[in-house]
Amino acid sequence: MKFNKIFLAILVLIVVSGIGVTVAAEANVGDHTFTIPDGFKLMNSTDDTAILQQGDEQAIVVMMSDKVKSVDDSKKNLESQGYEFLGSQKYNADGKDVEQQNYGTDKWTIMAYVFDVGSEKCIVTYTIPANETPAEGSDNPVTTILNSIE
Repeated sequence: MKFNKIFLAILVLIVVSGIGVTVAAEANVGDHTFTIPDGFKLMNSTDDTAILQQGDEQAIVVMMSDKVKSVDDSKKNLESQGYEFLGSQKYNADGKDVEQQNYGTDKWTIMAYVFDVGSEKCIVTYTIPANETPAEGSDNPVTTILNSIE
């Protein structure tokens, strides 16, 4: 009888541990932490940059810097590399004033998001194939980063 109770307790423990709570993975950039969007993996991380990737064709780069001169400098840099400026917009996301700029080539679309986190600028770039339509709202993986970065 005692053996049955022990066996039952072990079986319950195995089932409960298999159910477990899924915890979102996090990454650090400098002193800041953010949630890694679903489907993305952290490929590399330094003191001021984290590179995330999903498959072979989607990438997100999160950079923190107190030395960012201006969004216009980033625009000039991308245009000098052959990217066409597709437009920009400003909006508020989770209390952060965000400036989004979109660039493209025949192969890639890059969306650059710039906002302040404390005294630092955060630049998040999201690269997808040019033939894909960018996800919007909560379907956009950058939204996860915007809403979670501290």
